[in-house]
Amino acid sequence: MAGAYVAAADAWSAFHNQAGLANVDQLTLGAFYENRFGLNALSDKGFLAVLPLKGRVFALHYHGFGDANYSSAKTALAYAMKLGEKLQAGVQVDYFSIRLGENYGRRQGLTAEVGFQYQVHEKLCLAAHLSNPNRAQLSDYLDERLPTVMRAGALLKLSDKVLISGEIHKSSGFDPAIRAAVEYRFIEQATLRAGFGSNPGTYTFGFGWKVKTFLIDMAAAYHPILGFNPHLSLTFSTPAKP
Repeated sequence: MAGAYVAAADAWSAFHNQAGLANVDQLTLGAFYENRFGLNALSDKGFLAVLPLKGRVFALHYHGFGDANYSSAKTALAYAMKLGEKLQAGVQVDYFSIRLGENYGRRQGLTAEVGFQYQVHEKLCLAAHLSNPNRAQLSDYLDERLPTVMRAGALLKLSDKVLISGEIHKSSGFDPAIRAAVEYRFIEQATLRAGFGSNPGTYTFGFGWKVKTFLIDMAAAYHPILGFNPHLSLTFSTPAKP
């Protein structure tokens, strides 16, 4: 979906906009792996666990990147709830760690995220998300800090089978990026997806296949210079309540 996920509402919202977790009503486990451009040094992986509990939803997830030469990791605890019939919100506390080689040490710290989703009507959802508002510091030298990221977007359901998602993504120190995607559910168990992201220009495509309580998603992004970026995720949910 080219990262155009700020207005989506499922278990993977834990990585994009925690407000979307408020719609999850089943215990959900998931894991993903991404081999960026075929380089182990750029491998991306993570897992999540989402637990709905009496109208509130909790999520624990981990995201790791890199190899022995450079690696970053984030472990996060999220909480989401509905604030009314149309509005839902989510917050998250992040513990991050960055390591550079064996001789340059490691940095750790805490930061936070907050997000909202507003259901204008049954077909249109508006959303906004802010991460690292405290601009967590990495180093006293040159006052190096993690970037603050702001996202705002919408999700439009054209029908029961087709939806369009889009957002504006702004990271401190970088120009804004636009992300857009379309999803088509051509049968009940299968979905096709395609998207586009700017700055840098990237094209994405993929599909999802549901087998009972499992959901398998495969995707790839194409960069005109760097090439393909394959992605695989697996999600398990407990059966829906009768």
